[in-house]
Amino acid sequence: ILFNKYFFSKYRIIKNLYISFKNFYLFLNLDLKDKKYVFFTESSFYRYYYYDFLNSLLNSEKEGIILVTSDKKEEEFFRSRVKSLYIGSYFFLSLFFITLKCKYMIMTLTDIGNHFRKSKNCENYIYYFHALGSTHEIYTKTAFKNYDIILCNGEYQANELRLAEKKYNFPKKEIINVGYFFLDYLAKKANHNSKIDRNILFAPSWNYSKSNLFDDQSVNIIENLLSNGFSVTLRPHPEHYKRSRETLKKIRNLFSNDKNFNLDDNESNLKSLETSEILVTDNSAIVFEFIFIFKRPIVYINYKNKINNLERNKITLTTIDEKLKNKFGNIIDSKNINELNLLCEKLMIDRGFSESELIEFKNRHIANIGTAAKFAAEYLINKNL
Repeated sequence: ILFNKYFFSKYRIIKNLYISFKNFYLFLNLDLKDKKYVFFTESSFYRYYYYDFLNSLLNSEKEGIILVTSDKKEEEFFRSRVKSLYIGSYFFLSLFFITLKCKYMIMTLTDIGNHFRKSKNCENYIYYFHALGSTHEIYTKTAFKNYDIILCNGEYQANELRLAEKKYNFPKKEIINVGYFFLDYLAKKANHNSKIDRNILFAPSWNYSKSNLFDDQSVNIIENLLSNGFSVTLRPHPEHYKRSRETLKKIRNLFSNDKNFNLDDNESNLKSLETSEILVTDNSAIVFEFIFIFKRPIVYINYKNKINNLERNKITLTTIDEKLKNKFGNIIDSKNINELNLLCEKLMIDRGFSESELIEFKNRHIANIGTAAKFAAEYLINKNL
């Protein structure tokens, strides 16, 4: 048995290397006209953050679009829609980035030039967002420094990025307010009749610190809610599967047999959002999607702020995260986890905000609501005319 496990493990590694090399070589030898728009995605978790944008481009541009991914599931999902190449080996993925030759490289991976080297033969690196949060606190200082074009969710991000260019002496870039692709996707797909009474979505954020809410308090939070007659859907961040494996293992061991507990590891978070009556988090930007689309209450657990930019104080703008929290959030201190159930009971009776105020807030901050993908595709196409 041990020999077989060892053999199949080595076989998978060799097979992955071979497929990665083959697809890297294939991409390298494509004509430049076949790779005008190169989408890169590292995980199927980000699929629906760019799905509409990709399709909008495909509706207008019949050639020159290609998807490169380090997730086999993404290649399988998109292969019937667009030319897709899987490069799972980090070695060949690094070579891919170094040798990249294209008109536009489109991605939602931050810190290009740090995680992966930039290629001089790629004319434009384009970043699009997979969250509605502000740019100067939860991201690293250099997260957006090396992009040529940034597709912003709204004016608040454009102002933050322009100020960062000035304060940090970053290169000037094109910053376009296109809107948020994923918000539009959710608005089209959401089933508002799927809500399950007393179901709580617990979606903690992640950060680089070893001391964080997920690792330190998630068991207590889940126990409090389950023991007081709630059902709980836990939606970990994709990074938790890499950084908090022991905590996830502990949670599975403790709660997997409880019929009122569900660990959501689906690519899309739509079902979890649809079925939940209340969202509980610390700093996750999923709050925007939940409250903007479903107009249901959000609970913030104060534990530790997610500050990944150590020079955040140079950007004096209040984050949109803080604005939403102060206006529509319900805040409880982590020392009072035992009272979380009481707050949730209260919010099921009174959500604590008016719908008109929420709509006004959303319309004021988010650009091109309902047409973000179309706007972005047309912008790139017209840029080439």
